[in-house]
Amino acid sequence: MDGPNVNLKLGDLLQKEHAELYGAQLVKTGSCGLHTLHNAVKAGFTMWQLDKLLRALHFLFHNVPARREDFTALTGSTAFPLPFCGHRWVENLPVAERATQVWPMILKYVDAVKQKKLPNPGTASYDTIEMAQADPFIGAKLEFFLAITRTFNPFLTKYQTDEPVLPFLAKDLSELIKSLLRRFVKRELLQDLTPLQLTKVEVTDEANWVSVTNVDIGLGAESVIKVM
Repeated sequence: MDGPNVNLKLGDLLQKEHAELYGAQLVKTGSCGLHTLHNAVKAGFTMWQLDKLLRALHFLFHNVPARREDFTALTGSTAFPLPFCGHRWVENLPVAERATQVWPMILKYVDAVKQKKLPNPGTASYDTIEMAQADPFIGAKLEFFLAITRTFNPFLTKYQTDEPVLPFLAKDLSELIKSLLRRFVKRELLQDLTPLQLTKVEVTDEANWVSVTNVDIGLGAESVIKVM
């Protein structure tokens, strides 16, 4: 596979050849919907710069044995952040899970650097992590990201297959959209809506929102905020 324009051109040529050979064209279902899901998650979370943080966590220790040794000696942890993939956001679920797992140790590492117990890495990655440490809601943001990607993940897994699952796509996609909308849109507005009607729900209209206290941010994020 190549870039999107090359892939679309290949699809057109395949349609023409199929029509010449069999007198009919294949059913066109549009471009890859999986990439659309990845981009949807990206559009929702880049405003928090979680991608920048997850990349920084990995690069801070990647291929730096001395720094990894300092981290392990200080925290006793041999688990390190995983690499972040910028064009497959939903598949970064293990990356975010590892980030939440090691974040308390990362904070301990940053504190040790500030107290000059460990050398300052002096890198952009460290600066990004230090800025994230100043955000009191960074833990809740990571947990909310986990909650959303876990919602997407079963759909992504089911439709990355060669099996003929296209007839079930509309129903499953509708359920996915509803599960996301229920987090902040009044449930009575979503009942008995067709897939087309779902796309026309005015999510920017505050009259359609649930109260702030009833927004579903996930159990993980709620737990972090309660501790705060």
